Amino acid sequence: MVKNFKKWHNVPILGPIIIPFNYYLKGNPLRFGTNKHVMKIVPRFNLKDYFLTKPKTHYYLEIVWLFMLISIIGGCTLTPVQQTAKKTIGSIPSPSFTPSPSPSLTPQVGKTTTKEPRTVFPTAKINPVTPIPEPITSLKIPEETRLLVLLGADQPSPFVSRTDAVMLAFYNPRLAKVSLVSLPPEMFVFIPGYTMQRLNIAFAVGGFSMLADTIEYNIGVRPDEFAVIHVDDFAWFVEDLQGLDVDVFRDYYNYCGGIPAGSVHLQGGDVLCYVKFRDGWDIRDQAERQQQVVWRLFTRLISGGKLVDLEDTYRTYKSVVESNLKLPDLLANIPLALRLGQVDRFGFYQPTFDMFSIWDLPGDVKTTVLLPRGDRLIQMIQEAINFTLISVQTSDIVLTLEYELTISPTPTNTPTASSTFTLTPSTTPTITPVITGSVTATRTLEGYPAPSVSVTVTSTTAGYP
Repeated sequence: MVKNFKKWHNVPILGPIIIPFNYYLKGNPLRFGTNKHVMKIVPRFNLKDYFLTKPKTHYYLEIVWLFMLISIIGGCTLTPVQQTAKKTIGSIPSPSFTPSPSPSLTPQVGKTTTKEPRTVFPTAKINPVTPIPEPITSLKIPEETRLLVLLGADQPSPFVSRTDAVMLAFYNPRLAKVSLVSLPPEMFVFIPGYTMQRLNIAFAVGGFSMLADTIEYNIGVRPDEFAVIHVDDFAWFVEDLQGLDVDVFRDYYNYCGGIPAGSVHLQGGDVLCYVKFRDGWDIRDQAERQQQVVWRLFTRLISGGKLVDLEDTYRTYKSVVESNLKLPDLLANIPLALRLGQVDRFGFYQPTFDMFSIWDLPGDVKTTVLLPRGDRLIQMIQEAINFTLISVQTSDIVLTLEYELTISPTPTNTPTASSTFTLTPSTTPTITPVITGSVTATRTLEGYPAPSVSVTVTSTTAGYP
């Protein structure tokens, strides 16, 4: 092994590396540091002895390679120290690319905060004719999703009556999405605090509080707002809008005086008949017509800058429409209403007949109701809620509606000058007295003085005898 080291000691490149080990193997100690501190376990290497024994022709190259080696070693040892010092000072790590999932149209319902389902409700006061089902708790309802219930009463105002039109409007204010879900009024449900009965009598029996409990128990969502409009007020409201253009999907010659298919302009009474009639148990067809009219009325209200008159409209129908919606809330949601003018922000969901079973109530009077069948109706409700969680891109129609509202003149109470009757002086005929002369003969005594004739002038007034 010593011979191998001797073999390479004359090489200019490897000399400074091999020779120290060569001397070490021969027994020459290597010393590092000062004379005071000597590491005995390390042999001493004497550079003077090494270079004196080398040929002079190799001195230059070996010195150059030695300093290059020292520089390389010094650079390798200094770099970790500098890096460590930088880290202790608090260096900022270099940014790195982290892949993020691409957005998808699938709503992330599980990642959002959902409402806790209610499980405790008032008990029945009247013995039900059928067993009471369990409350619905399977829906996943985000906290930002709200519910507005639209009801249509079957009697004129102000009489309390059944609600033959029940429509749920799920809406998301942040994403500006709405889902309309129609429910058949004959749906046989449990009314908390009452008994098993049809859905359309819940509001008539206990008002909005009982209706909210009924919907929450049987649908799984508690309403936030409601609005009830009577049949006569609905017709007058359509008349105030100068009628409504409706796209009729098929001929209805046996209803409402005959309505042909196509685009038809209907007045208030015709629109009321259009949404009320039902051909047998075709609950889906009736739901489609009701949702179509609601959509048409909404677009009429927000187009052409008509929202400028929202305050006047609210005050006009405040006394006849039952609702917990306040004027400040409506005015604050005008931007949301304009965004909802885009048709793809609306979702329309109608129940089908196979979601229910027909059942006749026991008793002398035959009453037919619809019993919910399985979870089909609840699945449709969940789809309607999920629709409000999918965002869509804003179209130009929203910009058009905003522009129309901007240029629409705001109504103000400006006094208008009215004509007044003013007396004008005119000339009137006036009777003026005229002085005229008349000759009157008088006699005097003859002889004293001499006979003569005297003239006496008297004044008379014209017109008098």
